[in-house]
Amino acid sequence: MTININIPTNWNDLTERQLKKLASVFHSQKNKIQDILVLFILLNIRWWQFKKIFNISKILRNVGISELKKHYVFLYEKQERTKFISIIKIKNKQLFAPNERITNLNVDEFAHAEDLYLGWHKTKDIEYLQYLAAVLYREKDKKGKRLLFDKTELEERAKALSKINKPILLATAITYQGCREYLYTQFPVVFPKTTKKQKTPNSSGFGKLILHLSGAKFGSHNETKTTNVYTFLSEFEEQLKKEPNA
Repeated sequence: MTININIPTNWNDLTERQLKKLASVFHSQKNKIQDILVLFILLNIRWWQFKKIFNISKILRNVGISELKKHYVFLYEKQERTKFISIIKIKNKQLFAPNERITNLNVDEFAHAEDLYLGWHKTKDIEYLQYLAAVLYREKDKKGKRLLFDKTELEERAKALSKINKPILLATAITYQGCREYLYTQFPVVFPKTTKKQKTPNSSGFGKLILHLSGAKFGSHNETKTTNVYTFLSEFEEQLKKEPNA
């Protein structure tokens, strides 16, 4: 039996709608129909599309979900989504996502994002994701340039983001996870692999690292904080190669 289905083949091929839907499914309690829900999301089947539902049900009876699942197994393996939902709208404001792979984040933004992501990972308290979104999503000025992060505004911004839909926050967490996984591959000395199972730390330690490296190549503490995260990690990687105990 020949079956032709058109579904995404990697995380970044997912539409924003699919990402939000999948984020909700993967962060809900696992049940018997979860794999079927995932398939329906990938096929963009809506509840009122009875013909599509009938057709896929017929396929499932002949093939089985375990066989079809082989075509989207990437969802259950390494998380590689690095494209954020592009815009979050709050009242009359538009907040814009960072670039793919967070290439335009400075190291201060990254330090805060890391601590908030770790807090979410450890507690599953949705408030951490409201703060994470407040760090990652910024307005743009008239020239289209991303506004600088200001820690003093964080609480107010997170409060405004408390009204947005939970699937958007969960999608943000999934995408940030994919971005940090990518950073791990780019800077293996800074982020060494370990075979031991470790507890989630309370802090990433990047705030202290920024302070430690201030006054040298990147200038003062404030100048160091605004250094691009890739530039900062590249320099730290080289330092660790020369002085492993730096």
